[in-house]
Amino acid sequence: MEFTCKSKELKDAIGVVEKAIAAKSSLPVLENVFLELSDGVLKLRGNNLEIGIENNLPINQVQANGSVLLKAKTLSGIISKLDDEFITLKADEQNKVTIKSGKVDLAILGNKVDEYPVFPEVESGQHLSLTVDALRDLISHTLIAVSYDETKQFLNGILVRNEQDNLVFVSTDGYRLALKKQGIVPLDDQFSSIVPHKAFSELNRILQNEAGDKKVQIIISAGQVSFKMDNFLLISRLIQGQFPDYNQVIPKETANSFKISKQAFMAASERASIIASASNNVVRFSFDNDNMVLQANAKGLGDFKEDVPISRLSGSDSAKIAFNIRLILDVLKTVSVNDLIISFNNELSPCKMTIENDDSFCYIIMPIRTTDYQD
Repeated sequence: MEFTCKSKELKDAIGVVEKAIAAKSSLPVLENVFLELSDGVLKLRGNNLEIGIENNLPINQVQANGSVLLKAKTLSGIISKLDDEFITLKADEQNKVTIKSGKVDLAILGNKVDEYPVFPEVESGQHLSLTVDALRDLISHTLIAVSYDETKQFLNGILVRNEQDNLVFVSTDGYRLALKKQGIVPLDDQFSSIVPHKAFSELNRILQNEAGDKKVQIIISAGQVSFKMDNFLLISRLIQGQFPDYNQVIPKETANSFKISKQAFMAASERASIIASASNNVVRFSFDNDNMVLQANAKGLGDFKEDVPISRLSGSDSAKIAFNIRLILDVLKTVSVNDLIISFNNELSPCKMTIENDDSFCYIIMPIRTTDYQD
């Protein structure tokens, strides 16, 4: 195998698949990046047996086809240190790889691709097509509420299911729940799958560099899911288990409802978090018809209080509730809207945060029980 390309192009291609390569593995072969050159395309693969990523890089200057396995950490380290100029990579019959760029000339030892595990395929299952923008929205709005408690693996991912003409993403860590919907062409069959957060995290990272109107082809089978674009493919195992009935968590009716500027809410919450960070991130909220008051205090540090204008949409009495301010800030930093709707019954009931005249997103946050509401 021998080819010449821009070092940045190869660096970016390696960076895409590298996240699916284990730095240390019980199977040393999985610490390698798979390289195969054929028909003017360099195919790169990373596989940790949970997530597999394939990225194809067009090569204009091909001297010889072939394939080789190279230590991903070593190759990535070398390419990242080269100037942004053309490099030539050549692998001989003994899998010795030479890399030349300008005055740089080095050699590393590779391995045969025969030792590499067969790359997974997902052919049968539910087929969907979404734009990059739509998929990014679904992931970013729900990744914030995923649980990282490995004793509850069924919460270590995002539930993906279809409901009539909607694709629904749901996540929860027991303290909050995030739900995001996207309209789709109705499917013939119902499906419900839990996709690991690691797969969506890597996919979301890659999608940031893609055009928003580009199409992503999705196939969901009984045990795997695949996401495919022009020169990119990600395949992941699904999490087996029963996801909680999220509809039981979402309040059907609420006694108090308020409209608030997202920007004003976020600015006040960030200020409150400075004091609250020294007291388990607890911030107390008090509501009347025109104002929401945020209060936080930490022994030995100080007190915080700020009024934020609001509009009452329902209810008539003053209301109070307390939250972990970090969970509030997570959603405020995620949504791109002017105003939010906050709804709850009392200080012990779940709080619902939604967008006015838009039922595509819902964020449920459990309150913190406290009777300490200072004037």
